[in-house]
Amino acid sequence: MLGKSECSALKAIFKYNMENNFLADKPVNTRNEDRFQRFEFSKRIAHSLLNRDKNDSLVIGIYGAWGEGKTSVLNFIESEIKESDDIIIVKFNPWRYTDEDTLLRNFLKKVSDELDKELKNRTEKIGDFVGKYGSIGSILNLDLSNIGKVLAEVNLEVLKSRVDGFLKESNKKLVVFIDDIDRLDKQEVYSVFRLVKLTGDFNNTTYILSFDEDMVASAIGERFGEGNKEAGINFLEKIIQVPLKIPKAQLSALKKYCFELVDKSINASNIELSEKEQMRFVKEFTSNILLRLNTPRLAVRYGNTLSFSFPLLKGEVNIVDLMLIEALKIFYPAHYNFVKQNSEYFINSYSDRNSYSGNEEKKKEAIEHINNLNKDLSKKEKFAVRELLIEIFPLLRSAYENYSYSDSSYERWYQEKRIVSQKYFDRYFSYSVLEGDISDITFENFIDNIQSYSDEDLEKNLKNLILSSSDDKTIQKLRGLEGQLEWHSSKPLILAISKNSTLFNDKTDSLFGSYTSPQAQAAIFIYKLLSKHSNKNEQISLAKELMSITPDINFAYELNNWFRYGESTEEKMFNTEQYHEIFDTLLRRALVEAGDVPIFEKYIENVRAIVYLLNTWAIVDRNALNEYIHSTLESKPDKTLVLLKSVTPTFVSSHRPEPYKASFRNEEYQFFKSSLNADYIYEKIKEIYGTELDEEPVFWGDFDIEQTDINLLRQYIHWYEQDHNGTEESVSN
Repeated sequence: MLGKSECSALKAIFKYNMENNFLADKPVNTRNEDRFQRFEFSKRIAHSLLNRDKNDSLVIGIYGAWGEGKTSVLNFIESEIKESDDIIIVKFNPWRYTDEDTLLRNFLKKVSDELDKELKNRTEKIGDFVGKYGSIGSILNLDLSNIGKVLAEVNLEVLKSRVDGFLKESNKKLVVFIDDIDRLDKQEVYSVFRLVKLTGDFNNTTYILSFDEDMVASAIGERFGEGNKEAGINFLEKIIQVPLKIPKAQLSALKKYCFELVDKSINASNIELSEKEQMRFVKEFTSNILLRLNTPRLAVRYGNTLSFSFPLLKGEVNIVDLMLIEALKIFYPAHYNFVKQNSEYFINSYSDRNSYSGNEEKKKEAIEHINNLNKDLSKKEKFAVRELLIEIFPLLRSAYENYSYSDSSYERWYQEKRIVSQKYFDRYFSYSVLEGDISDITFENFIDNIQSYSDEDLEKNLKNLILSSSDDKTIQKLRGLEGQLEWHSSKPLILAISKNSTLFNDKTDSLFGSYTSPQAQAAIFIYKLLSKHSNKNEQISLAKELMSITPDINFAYELNNWFRYGESTEEKMFNTEQYHEIFDTLLRRALVEAGDVPIFEKYIENVRAIVYLLNTWAIVDRNALNEYIHSTLESKPDKTLVLLKSVTPTFVSSHRPEPYKASFRNEEYQFFKSSLNADYIYEKIKEIYGTELDEEPVFWGDFDIEQTDINLLRQYIHWYEQDHNGTEESVSN
């Protein structure tokens, strides 16, 4: 949820963009505004109107696709003829009228109104007109309160005749502009052409109609001939006497215009692109997008969508990816919608562990979907959109080729905030940082200020970062920096994480168990940062400090475990003596915290930690460990069962949601044998439980049994006696 200050800031950004950056998709009016060589074309039409000496009616069609500049052409024509005393201009908008009769009546009134204006400016002719016809209003007798009434054909002819008479008497040329016909519905389109046909015999009148020929032909074709587009074209040929297609805008001019709008959007948002980023965008745009840029309107729409998205996502996404996905939206809208709704084909791996060639079924599906989207594209466009999609979503390459990506690629995409990263995909379509996600601006501000924060403020700000999102997302963000942080930032961050260790969950649903939990990932992150430091004394000192300051001893155990990571001496961060010194700090802490409670009972909820502590204690000083166990069990014999339970795995299953102890396996017995005095434990069990152990046979099973304390003890006895009798037995567990 955005706070009041954030909402105000967002409103301010939007207001600024609306006032300064968004370019209205409106036609131009003057020669100086002509970017696409349309003025000379328009001027030629205008001069033919000025020089025309015939009195009959003429219908000119200006053909062009949506956004190609038809209205600008009409404006240019008007600008060239409006100063002539011999021409009366009528701009008629057919959008305002709901039926054909209303359309016709208002068209006649519009023409009459323009003539009346002319007459009022030429007082010497008013008397003749009124004497012959009466006033314009009384002659047409147009009562606008009844404008929806159907006109009888005879009345319409009378009105037409009177208007035609005005035109003859005025000796003026009437030029009627009707624009945006292709935006009307089918009935309205037909009504407009009916109007032109019915009034097309006016004297000294030229109609200039602008529309998309294909769209209009398809709309009216249903009424004629075979009811198809071809029938519509045949109809237009009977109405339009001079069909003119708008000159195609030069690609170089469109490209220049589009890049100017992109530059404007970038500069308005104070975005800086590196040379590498500039090269990437220009390469993709000129190779795979430019061929779809065929009208100025598309350039304007692209510039406007960038002006909208940049302020919302600046610093939160990869800017070039944002520019490319927004280009996909404008120039390949069907592909964009498919990507938005089917992320699994674009951000998930096509690898299949069971197949060398990968998930063939998923690959086939992806290619079929894209081919279906491509069905109306040219060969060049099909190739271009495929290459564009692969550039934006590299994983898609695996669908077309036997290509795979390493883990480092996924990590790089995440660090670069690429849309192909699962953590960033939704952000590109929501235009915001989703609730529970971490704002990159907030995160980067936190990292940049690590050195300026006090220890308390750093700990507090990290806590707020975790609580506002999640432990998993926070540690993932941090791990993306492990190769970039210097020691003067690493050390305070290590301390802050350790002091917030209770906020990192130690549970996970992953196949790899606790190693992928947020707590384990935080421990790995600290290990990585610490291992980079070159001062061994500072390394050891901080490692020992962490064993003491972490509120959660389980996290201290995780750290201690990772501090000994490595196979060879060269790989290990500490030598044996140093590691034992660090472990001794952890052990002394554990013993102090446990107090009178046996250490294995104190931390019984974490079997891994208990096994680790006892096993490592045995490595460091086995005699001391066994003295501790002996002393504990002599004073508290009942803790023998607790000791066994502390190293026995705990299960949770769907049919048994409450945690329960599994069987005591041979693995657990071998641990007792290698780290503790197995003979002493055996004797202690016999001493305490005696003949009760023999009352029933031992049983096994982890999922279908109800484990009991006495059976757990019998299982230990079973493994001990089997070991000492020299027999081998297979046990299902």
